[in-house]
Amino acid sequence: MLTVMFIGFALHCVGCGETSMKVGVHTRSAIYGNSILERDGGPRAILTAKPPRVGTLQGVSPGAPLRGLGTFASDAVRIGLHRTCPGATVLTGPTTAALAARVGKSRELHQLLDNANSTGILAAEDLAALGKATGLDYFFLGTIGWINISNSTRFNFLGLTIVRSDWTNMNMVLQLYHAPSGEIVWQSVGDCTGYTESAAAVPISVHVVTSDLGEAMLNDLLLGRSRSTMFGTGNEPLHTVPDPPAVNVQSGDAKGGAQGSSSAGNPTNDPDAYAPSNKPEIEPEAPAPKSP
Repeated sequence: MLTVMFIGFALHCVGCGETSMKVGVHTRSAIYGNSILERDGGPRAILTAKPPRVGTLQGVSPGAPLRGLGTFASDAVRIGLHRTCPGATVLTGPTTAALAARVGKSRELHQLLDNANSTGILAAEDLAALGKATGLDYFFLGTIGWINISNSTRFNFLGLTIVRSDWTNMNMVLQLYHAPSGEIVWQSVGDCTGYTESAAAVPISVHVVTSDLGEAMLNDLLLGRSRSTMFGTGNEPLHTVPDPPAVNVQSGDAKGGAQGSSSAGNPTNDPDAYAPSNKPEIEPEAPAPKSP
């Protein structure tokens, strides 16, 4: 009798239980070609230029166990731009590939991405040639570092799983290249964790985690942030989680380094606190080559 009651309760949970879904995103971004971006009017001007000045390359996935996962990275750029910059004129991965084919550069594009899959960076001379042929000045390249999907179950009884938990974890790098010089002008590294729990939970799809991560990365580019921590539940959009206050080692005082306080640049216990999240982290640029 007790067994029948337990099975009935379990079936009731299976039928009525709601799925709990959570997504967490962490990013770290830096500008490597600030003079180039400033000369062209800044990121938003570049992304919304008419005619288009930016194309998206089909992504790569050198660390992934399955081929083809890099395509999720290029699609993350498309989705992220729809959410963060509705007026963007950036060409999608398939459109950029079609444009390269139209100007007879399909083989060169394939070789460019094949090399990037091994080295993690686009060859400057090949990129410049592609940019000149297509008329584009900038290219996005997304790289999937790794993806891991796992699960666990709880409260198993007579072969019936009462609660199932699923995790989807991934790492992605997004780079913006200036084609004429072959330089990386901006780069963001991020990771995303999607979690679901219910009686009949299914893993959060790779498309969801890459899209949410791409949105956060592109927001960093557009808003000039050096890093982001974002969190969302259910169907709610991601929202930014405030950074904890930085502690100044010299005075021992807690400062709101993440909010752009006067502690920015001072020694802290947290190396991430050197660059406030609402200010871009600008790296020194390589010197111009000397004339012969």
